Amino acid sequence: MTDTNDKLRSLFLAAIMVFSVFAMTTGFAGSAAAANLDAGTFYSGQEVEFTANNGNTDYEVRTVDDSGDNDQVGALRRTIETDEDGNFDFDLDGRLSEGDFVIQNGNTGDVVNLNTGDEAPVGSDGLTAAQTFEVIPQDLTADFDDDSVGTEGDSAEVDFEISSDVRNGYAVNISSDNLDRDELSDIFSSVEENDNFQIINESSESGNLVDINDDNRAEAETEFFEDTEKIQIVGDAEREYTLNFTDIDEGNYTVETNVTDTDASDSDSIEVVDTGDDEASFEDGVVTEERGDVANITIQLDNTDEATVQIGDKDDDNYFAIAEVTDDNDDGEASVKFNSYRAGAGSAGDVIVPGDDETTIDEVEQHNYGNFGDEGVGQDILEDTDYDMLVVNGHVGIADNSSEAPYQEVEDEDDVGTLSLEERSTENIQVWRAPSDTYGDEIDDLEADETAPVYDLIEAGNITQTDEAAIDDVDDDIIVQVEASGLEGVVSDDGDISASAYADASGPETDSDGDLTDNPFQLGFEDDDPGANTDTDITDINDAVANDEYKVIYDEANDTHFVAIDGAALADADGLDLEDEDEYAANFTVFDQTSDLVDDDDDSETVNDSVEFLEADATLNNEDDITVQAATGQQISGTTNVAPSTEVTVRLRSTSSSSPFLLQPEAAVSEGGNFTATADFSERSPGANFTAQARIGGSNIGDDVDGTIVDSPTATVSISDQESDGSEVTVDSAQLSAGGFIAIHEGDAGGDVIGNSEYRNQGSHEDITITLDEPMDENFTAVAMPHLDTNGNEEYEFSGGSTDGPYTANGSAVTDSANVTVAAEEPTDTPADTDTPADTDTPADTPADTDTPADTPADTDEATTTAADGPGFTAVLALVALVAAALLAVRRNN
Repeated sequence: MTDTNDKLRSLFLAAIMVFSVFAMTTGFAGSAAAANLDAGTFYSGQEVEFTANNGNTDYEVRTVDDSGDNDQVGALRRTIETDEDGNFDFDLDGRLSEGDFVIQNGNTGDVVNLNTGDEAPVGSDGLTAAQTFEVIPQDLTADFDDDSVGTEGDSAEVDFEISSDVRNGYAVNISSDNLDRDELSDIFSSVEENDNFQIINESSESGNLVDINDDNRAEAETEFFEDTEKIQIVGDAEREYTLNFTDIDEGNYTVETNVTDTDASDSDSIEVVDTGDDEASFEDGVVTEERGDVANITIQLDNTDEATVQIGDKDDDNYFAIAEVTDDNDDGEASVKFNSYRAGAGSAGDVIVPGDDETTIDEVEQHNYGNFGDEGVGQDILEDTDYDMLVVNGHVGIADNSSEAPYQEVEDEDDVGTLSLEERSTENIQVWRAPSDTYGDEIDDLEADETAPVYDLIEAGNITQTDEAAIDDVDDDIIVQVEASGLEGVVSDDGDISASAYADASGPETDSDGDLTDNPFQLGFEDDDPGANTDTDITDINDAVANDEYKVIYDEANDTHFVAIDGAALADADGLDLEDEDEYAANFTVFDQTSDLVDDDDDSETVNDSVEFLEADATLNNEDDITVQAATGQQISGTTNVAPSTEVTVRLRSTSSSSPFLLQPEAAVSEGGNFTATADFSERSPGANFTAQARIGGSNIGDDVDGTIVDSPTATVSISDQESDGSEVTVDSAQLSAGGFIAIHEGDAGGDVIGNSEYRNQGSHEDITITLDEPMDENFTAVAMPHLDTNGNEEYEFSGGSTDGPYTANGSAVTDSANVTVAAEEPTDTPADTDTPADTDTPADTPADTDTPADTPADTDEATTTAADGPGFTAVLALVALVAAALLAVRRNN
C-alpha cells in the first residue's frame, strides 16, 4: 500500500502547478476547505462554516429586508442545526446563491453577530453590518488569445488568461475531455519558469500546502485522482499564462476551467495544427544596393517569431554584423535595414535597425578585422562586392560572448542569401519651381519617403522644370532634384531620412582655415556671374535657409532626392542677396577627400543646373486698354513670369462713381505663362470705366490697365430645312450688330464647326451660302451660329471662346438649326446605239436580243440594276457597255 501511495503522490505532485501562495489556504479538488463565515462577501457555490454560542440548537438563514428605512430580518431561506460544540456548515447554493442574509437563533429570534458570535435582538436602527453577509455569483473568464496553436517551436506557444471581475485569490481546476492529466501538466509546464510557478512539495514546510495529516493527505489525493482527469492551480489563479502545446496531437480541444470552491466556470476551444519545424529564410535571396545606401532585408519566419541574421563573413570580408530580431505582430515576417555607409565605424545600433514598426532588434553587434573601420564613419565604406547573408531561427545569444573573441556567428543556418553592393554614382541635378506656398501647403508635412505626392504635383503641372523663378512680391518655391546613389546611409541615422540629418551632412569640403571637414557632400547655390576678378562662392543650403525652411523627400527606388525650399525664405537669404536677373546654379558635389564615397583616383563629382531669378511681373491685354461688353463670359487675358499653376486674381475696379463695382475673377497660370480670367459684366452699365490689376497672393503684379464697358452686341439668325449636295448650306438670314461671321456646327451648338461664312459687315444679310470644309455624304443637322470678329482682322479664328466668340443672348450662344438632306447624284444616260456599230452584220435567224435565248422567259435569271452614286459611276457604265460590245463581236466572228 505504501508503494501505491508513493506512486500516487509522485503523479499528483507532477500534475499540480501552483503559484507562490500569498499566505492563503490551499485545498485539493473535491475537498476544498470551507470558508469561515463572517460579515463579508461570499460566492455562489461556496461552503461556509461557523461556530455559534449554542450547541444542538436550530439556527435560521434569512434574507435581509431592505424595503424600509432600516434593514430588518426577512424571509426564511434555510434551517441549520449546530452540533454539541456549536459548529455548523452549509452550502451557498439554491435559495442562498445570491443576496444579503442574516443568521437568526430559531428559539430566541436573536441575530448572530458574524464577527464575534454574540446574539442580540435587532436594534432600533435595524440590522448592523456585522450581522449580515453578502452572496454573489462569481464570474469567470478563461480564454485563449488565439484560435489555433502549433506543435513545434514558438508556434506551439499560446497565451491563456484566467480572470474574474469580483474576486481575487481563488483556485481552479483545469480539465479537457481530450487531454489527460499528464498532457495538461506538459501544456502548463512552461509556466513554471515564465511565471514563477512551483511544483507542490511533498511537505507542507515549504508554505505551499496547509497541514494535512498523512491519512487525510492520502484520502485527498485519492479523491482528486479518482475524479475527472485534471490539474489544479492553487493560490491566486488569476493571471495570464503562456502555455506550450509541443507534441500535442492535432485536433480541436475544449479546455474547461472551474473554480474549486464556487460554481463559477468557463470554457474555451483551441485548434492544434501541425506546424512542422521552426525555420527562418530570406524573402529575397539577393538584395542589391549601391555602396553607401541602406539595404532592406526581409526575413520570413515559420513557426517562430525570433531569428538571428548575419551580414558579412570574418574570413571573406574582414567584417560581419549580426542581430537578433523579433517579429512583434506574429505575421511571419521581420524586416531590418542595413546601413552600408556606417558599417564598420558606426555604432552597431545604427548599422542594423528595424525595418518597420513590427520588428524589434533585441541585440546587435558588428566586428571588424584588419584595419577596416579604423578611420571613422564614411572613411572606410564597404567595398562594392557580394556579402553573404545568413539567417537561423531563434536567438543565438550573441550578447553572451560579446566581450572577447571569438565572437558569436550564425551556425547551422536555415537559409543563405547575398547582399550585392554596387558602385555608386552622381548622375544629374534639375531645378523645378512651384507656386508660392506649395512648400507650406503640400510638401512641408510630408514624410521623408512620401515621394508619390511630389510626382503627383509634377504630373498635375503644379511643379514644373524651369530655368527661371520669380522673386520679390511673389516668390516661387524651388525644388532641387538630385539623382545620386549611395547617399541614403549618409543622411539616415535610423533608416529614416530627415532634413536635420541632411543638414549635418551638407557643407563645404574645407573650413575657413583650409582644413578638411567631415561633410561628404554639399548642396548649394553658386553665382553664375560673380563679376570680374572674384572667385565664385557656393552658398550652402544651410546658410541660405534654416532647417525648417526646406524638406528632403527621398525616392529610394530611383536613387533620387528632392530638396523642396520655401521660396520666400530663399529670396530673403542673406548669403544670396537675390536681385532681379541674378543667375545662380544649383550645385551638388560629392567630395573625394572627406569620405570614401568617391574612388581615390577620381575627382569630386559635381552636377549643376542654372536658374535665373526675376522680379515677379504680369502684363494684362498686352498693356492695351481693355474693352468688355455688358454681358457674361467676358475674358481678360495676360502673361506672367511666375510659376505655372499659380492662382492670379484680376482685380477689376470701377472708376465711375455713378456705377461702382469690384470684380475679382481668378485664373491659373498655364505652362506657357498665360492666364485668362472670365468676368460677368451683365449687370454693369455700358460706358462705365474701370481699372484692371493682376494680383498674386495679395500683391499687385505688373501695371494696371484701363478698361471700358460697351453695349453687348446682338444678332439673329435663321436657317430652314433644305436639300443639298453635301458641299454647302444656305442660311436664310442674319442680322449682326457688330459684323462678324456665320459658323455652321454639326449636330448641335457644341458640335464641330464644319464651315463658316466670309466676314459680314454690320447689318442684315439674306441667303448666305456657306461652303462646308468637307462635303457631307449623309443627312445631318446644321446649326447656324453668328460669331463676332473680336480681333478685327476679318478672318474667322474661333478657339474655345477666347477669339471670335459667338454672339450671345441671356448667357447662351445665338443659334438656329435645320435638317439638311443630302441628295444622291443622278447617273448620266448612255445613248442606245453607242455600243453597237451600225454596219455590224446580224444573222437573219438571230433575234435582236441575242443575249437571251428565245425559250427563256424575259424575267428569268435577269440581273436587277440598282442605281448607285459616287464619282466615276458613268465611266463604269461605259466600260460595261464596251465589254458587252466586244463579246458580241467575238460571237459573230465565230
